[in-house]
Amino acid sequence: MMFADRRQRTPQRSWRHGSTFNRRSSMDNAPLTRHQRHRLRTRGQLIQAAVDLVLEKGYEAVTVQDITDRADLGRGTFYVHFKDKEDVLWSAIQDGLRATEAQAHEGFEGKPLPAQLEYYGYLNIFRHADRNRDLYQVMLGEQGSAVLTGRVLAYLAAENERDLKALKPRIYEGFDVPDRVLVQVITGAVFQSVRWWLETPNDYSADQMAGMLFKAIHHKDPPRSE
Repeated sequence: MMFADRRQRTPQRSWRHGSTFNRRSSMDNAPLTRHQRHRLRTRGQLIQAAVDLVLEKGYEAVTVQDITDRADLGRGTFYVHFKDKEDVLWSAIQDGLRATEAQAHEGFEGKPLPAQLEYYGYLNIFRHADRNRDLYQVMLGEQGSAVLTGRVLAYLAAENERDLKALKPRIYEGFDVPDRVLVQVITGAVFQSVRWWLETPNDYSADQMAGMLFKAIHHKDPPRSE
């Protein structure tokens, strides 16, 4: 239920976000060593190469060798950073979600209400998927990877389980459902809503989808920023 950046939605169809793949949390102000900077650059090169190739050729057609050739790096270097093709592509999604979440934490004015935390979590996911629509469709659609889909679901479930412990007493009071079941219901609703939204022709914006998801779960309109 990671809450999201509240800035104006900006349509974007390319995954290339400058230093997204090399970005650390702004809360970590310790200077990087030269070795650390080199590792981050190398990791970013591999992720960007993988993303570009998937968009060009489709998920199944891309190999580790293709990725290292495009990045002009050796296979040994690839395996220093990643286990396999799914790992590098999952890192692309995870890095983007974490970067968006970090920006939201920095930009939130005052202490957010529990309902705002949940709503902006949905908004974060939909906006990130919207900015990287093509990649999400390739990797998480019917022709994508079952392994990668499983990792996305596991990540969302872990985030939801963590946040539910804090949010349930305040906004899920009266939900007579075991936590582990509620986590799976919310996770499935988020994932399937995003997948349907990306794959089915419709005119709904990311903000509208997040609002409708919140309303479907809580039977009330989502909170608005102050």
